[in-house]
Parts: sequence; structure tokens; C-alpha cells
Amino acid sequence: MTELDDAEDVVGPQWAAPDVAEDFDGTGPRFDGDQGQLAGEVRRTLVSLLKKRYISAERNPVDWRVVMQNRRLLESRLNELFIQLVIDTDRGVAYKRHAQPDHGTQPFPTVLHDQSYSREETILLVHLRMLLRGRQPDDPAVFVDRAELMDEVANYRPADATNQVRDEKAARAAIESLTRLDLLIDSGDGERFRVAPIVEVLMSLQRLNELVTWLRTQQDSAAATVDGNDAMTEVGEDRGDGS
Repeated sequence: MTELDDAEDVVGPQWAAPDVAEDFDGTGPRFDGDQGQLAGEVRRTLVSLLKKRYISAERNPVDWRVVMQNRRLLESRLNELFIQLVIDTDRGVAYKRHAQPDHGTQPFPTVLHDQSYSREETILLVHLRMLLRGRQPDDPAVFVDRAELMDEVANYRPADATNQVRDEKAARAAIESLTRLDLLIDSGDGERFRVAPIVEVLMSLQRLNELVTWLRTQQDSAAATVDGNDAMTEVGEDRGDGS
């Protein structure tokens, strides 16, 4: 299970938002019987937070601006659904996760789905995290080729595995799945990808080491899977659907 770290919300210089008033213009109902009070763009961003795996300052600048300008308002709406909003301003990402009770009581109900990463997806996530770990401070981004990802999955193929076609199909499916999750960002030709910064947020170094150990012990088990993360799934959708 790839767990989220409890990231500290420290405003970094790159993604810090200006100190502006919350967008709460009270422009009236937008459909028959509408009792909502949020401004239109705040509503749209709230939907984006619920629907998408994460919001990126780089790729979703409008939503990011609205999040930064209306943080408390959005947190309030999400908290009512037992969801926490996590903002990493250094990396320019905002995402949601299921809230946990403070005193070990019964878990809260949630609209988020607990899903599973496949063995191949887990192998790729570990590889992506290691690539980010090895990034130099002045590197603006980390890229990886499809061929490298395919080879990485093949490195963990059990010695007695004989169906290479099936294994390669599973590896390709894992790449496509992580692309739909916006953890791999297609450079445009389908053969080269940028590693999304949120991978670094999702997987701590401790968790990385645990998963590396797990993979080494599971090389002889082709059917092994790893539990997924509820904060990386979408409301009302299966994990594999696109955003």
C-alpha cells in the first residue's frame, strides 16, 4: 500500500498565492432549486478536487489559483464529506485524502474508493520514485522512456514465467494506467513521459524501501498485488478511469 505522507503546508516561493479575498460573490442560483452559495469557479474547482487525482499548479493553473484563494472554503466543503485537502506548495500540487478519526473510533464513511495497484503498477511506481530521488537539484523535470519502463517490469519477471506476451501486455497496461492517473505525463509521442512530482509526495523514502523489499520477496509470485491509496482514486469512478 503506497501511503501518503502528512505533508507540511509550508508556502514555497514558486507557488505562493497572493493574499486576496475569497471568491464568494453570491451571484445567485445556477439551476432550478439551487441552494448553493459558492461562486461558479469555486464550485468547478470543488468538482475538480473530487474528480481528479490531484490538481497541479502547472497543468491546472485556474483550479490552482482558486484553491489558493479559497482554501478555507474548499476545506470546509470537503471536511463535511470526511475528506482532507492537502496542499504541497513547494511542488505545486493539491490532493484529497480520507480523514481519520483522532481517537481510534470507527472510521468515517467516505465517498473515496479503496482500490488496488497491480504488481506491475507497483514496480513502476517504485522505479519512478527512485528516479525522482536521484534527481539533481537543478533538474527541472525527470523523464523516462517507455522502453525503460517495460524493461523495469521485465526485471521482476519470475524465473519460471513463460508467457512473455501476457507479461508485456500487463506492463503496457500498467504504463497506460499510470498515465491516466497523471503520474506519468505523456510528452506527446507516447514513448517518453515526464514523472509527475506528486509521486514524490505519495511515497516516502521509508515506504519506498518497504516496497523495494516487498518486490524482491515477491519476484516468485506473479499474482501478488499491493493495496492502493484512497487519496489517489476518484469519487464514483473506478480507479482506472481517466479524469
